[in-house]
Order: sequence, then C-alpha cells, then structure tokens
Amino acid sequence: MERERKRKSVLAIDDEQIVRISCERVLRIAGYDIDTSADGQSALKMIDEKKYDLILTDLKMPGMDGIEVMSEIKKRLPGTRVIVVTGYSTLDTAVKAIKMGAHNYIEKPFSPETLLAAVRDALGEKT
Repeated sequence: MERERKRKSVLAIDDEQIVRISCERVLRIAGYDIDTSADGQSALKMIDEKKYDLILTDLKMPGMDGIEVMSEIKKRLPGTRVIVVTGYSTLDTAVKAIKMGAHNYIEKPFSPETLLAAVRDALGEKT
C-alpha cells in the first residue's frame, strides 16, 4: 500500500487577481493545497481558521500592506514561513522584509519555475 504524503497548504495574498490566479494554477498543478486572498484583513481571518505551511504575501496592497500582514502572521504563528512577492523591488524593501522574518523575497513578474523553486525551498523540499 502506497503511503500518501500530506499535501502542503499555501496561502497567496495579493490584491491583483492575475497574480492570485497564477499562483493558484502553478501550485495546484505542483500538488499543493492553495487558497488565495485579495487583502490582508481577510487573509488574517483565513489564517485564524486554517493552518498554512507557507504564506505568500504581496508587499504593496491597499489597506494593510505586506509588512503589516507578515508582522501579524509572525505574532500569531511564529513558525510559519512567509515569502514576500512584490513588483516594487528595492534593496531597502528586500532587507526590511528579510529582517521582519520573511524566508524569501521574489519579484514580479515571476516565472512558474521561480515561484515553485521559492515555495519548495521554503518548505524544505528537494527541487
């Protein structure tokens, strides 16, 4: 009898629908359980209801930005890995995200391969 591995769960938070759809397609095909959220407030409600192995968050979003979301995640679930995704990449924002506890930082637009490599690395999976 083949032992089934537990599907890892990922939450992608981004105010751009195309980014949420892209993450969902790529990660679902790769075998991950993926949920998406358009904003930080609704994402935090989802985090309170379900345990995620990894969270991807956009940096620039209306209302609550990615740094605020990551700060709340780290308070509520200190061991949860977070990858920051942004189209507004500067060295300062990358350094700030890593100092705040982000596992990694990827720039938009990203390829499916870049996304998968970052997710697998954050989850400690072999590529």
